[in-house]
Amino acid sequence: LKPLWVKSCVIARGSSVPARAMQLTVFYSPDPDKSVDLQVEPTDTVKSVKQKIIALYSPPDWANTALLAPHGSKEYMENKKRLAQCRVQAGDVLKFAYARNLTPEEKLDLNMQGIQTEEFAFPPNMNINTMPPRPLPY
Repeated sequence: LKPLWVKSCVIARGSSVPARAMQLTVFYSPDPDKSVDLQVEPTDTVKSVKQKIIALYSPPDWANTALLAPHGSKEYMENKKRLAQCRVQAGDVLKFAYARNLTPEEKLDLNMQGIQTEEFAFPPNMNINTMPPRPLPY
């Protein structure tokens, strides 16, 4: 069998060896004591692990995305990647968090309030008036 290299993960072509179940601990809440042990397989996707957590811990209204990374890291895993491709192994500890992808308008609003965000492309059709509002002639 010729090995197929996939981002530091070797999969034998034509291999009929079944994927081995493994247990992961996932912290899923701002409360540092809240975690869950999940049974997963190396061939499971990051997205499927996120879906298991979402089923246990509903997202807040403001969230529009979820993040999964090794515990203590900010190297978030891509949804389409398989756990083996992300070098996840049995016994690993992960951190799940809800997040919000901000629109350019939301980033601009935060910056106008003095809250710094990462750089972003300014929408071409947006006008900003920095002049104080004029009183209405009532």
